[in-house]
Amino acid sequence: MVFSNILLLCHNYCIFKGHYSYNTNNDLWSVFYRMINRANKAKESLESSTAYTEQSAVRQLYGETLFLRAFAYFHLVRMYGAVPLRLTSATELNCPRSFVEDVYGQVTEDLETALEYMYYNSEGNVGAWGHADKTAAALLLARVYCTMGSAALSNKGVGMIVDIKGEQKRFNCAGVEGAANIDAEQCYSRAKELCDMVIARRGTDYDLATDYLNLWGSNNRRNKEFVWGASANGGDTDFNNSYLHYYHNPAPYGGAGAWIYMAPNLYEQYDETDDRIVHGVWHYYQTAYNGTAKWVSFPSSSDVYNADNLPENLKAFRPDFNSSYKYGVACLTKHYNGDIANPSFFSARQATAQNQDVILIRFAEAYLLRAEAEVELGNVQAAMEDVDVIRKRAKAETLYAGKVTDQVEARSMVLKERGLEFCQEFNRKFDLLRWGLYLDVMNETQSIVCGNANRSTVRSKKNLLYAIPAAEVAENKLLGGNNYGY
Repeated sequence: MVFSNILLLCHNYCIFKGHYSYNTNNDLWSVFYRMINRANKAKESLESSTAYTEQSAVRQLYGETLFLRAFAYFHLVRMYGAVPLRLTSATELNCPRSFVEDVYGQVTEDLETALEYMYYNSEGNVGAWGHADKTAAALLLARVYCTMGSAALSNKGVGMIVDIKGEQKRFNCAGVEGAANIDAEQCYSRAKELCDMVIARRGTDYDLATDYLNLWGSNNRRNKEFVWGASANGGDTDFNNSYLHYYHNPAPYGGAGAWIYMAPNLYEQYDETDDRIVHGVWHYYQTAYNGTAKWVSFPSSSDVYNADNLPENLKAFRPDFNSSYKYGVACLTKHYNGDIANPSFFSARQATAQNQDVILIRFAEAYLLRAEAEVELGNVQAAMEDVDVIRKRAKAETLYAGKVTDQVEARSMVLKERGLEFCQEFNRKFDLLRWGLYLDVMNETQSIVCGNANRSTVRSKKNLLYAIPAAEVAENKLLGGNNYGY
């Protein structure tokens, strides 16, 4: 394979497309194993000469190849548990599952090696946005180590306090399968080292955006906080982003209506001054694109966001406002395809194909991963200072440094802040799973308000892992059947 083809292969297999359907070529199992197979082919091609050890550009590509294979296996092990480790392009279809600890061992080995080969973005040799650099590898590896460390601690039944509809409830973490032999202290020590390395370079390659309005929206695309993600090209059939803004944004902001939104009990956990709800939520919108739809507000019938200094078009109570509507929901603005500070009205829904990148790693996570590690390594004060970096950026009034000294409370504050900061960024369920909290928290919650209805959150053991596609179960004779309950 010529060098240019290797480059194209490495770059393109990180793009996901389409709706994910069970037992199709677009289900997540198939997508991630396709990534792995292509990574294996690229790795073998690169290893066919000594260029990957001698030439900077090829060394970077080799590191990216390992990064992407690790990324795929990290998602597979979190979603499906024990999975087959296919590490060569010639791997037989009939392949037994590997133990969870062995899969994590491969993920960390790939990422540790990737770090040796990859370069920082400012050093050159890294391709266009969408290619991972050394910072991305360090943060993904820190996330992996924190996942392993928390799972190991769950087997010791450590305590965690979680807000359940405004009530602070303490849980003892349930043991996560496959983590009993993992050394939590070693994992968190390494996670802290990696985050220290990333944060020490703050402002060189990546940085925190100054505030919410400089972080999200199409006018802030590919800013310095966005470390890595799947790049999108709205004009390309294969590489456009389909439906991200469409489902998250209500009318008249180009979306399809209030399909995806924040639960009201999460909204209530933010300080009133927090930019993540002041600017991070559509406080007024229309429920549909039609001639009779009136404006509604969230919170319903609230005048909090009608201050005199707001522009006229941002005041919720308008002549056509429906003051009797009680089912407003908190739709997030972070996937808006425009300028959040000056949102545009559209007379109809925008096309689904857009240039919106899927952000998978951002610089803010370095502080919250390090905070988690510091709590478990016994330095609560340093942990709370890191959490406060994120809270101050969001203009939250409540700060924790010097006020939180108990380890369980500090651990809980870090988990809570991750929920506030990374809402709708593909983290929350995995955070609850890795701490062994998912079933207890969901079942204690019972239901959440969804517009004019309550949606059950009751879950069972079956919901801890995803179903493996039926085609894989049928064709892989050594797989040993599907996950529990399927």
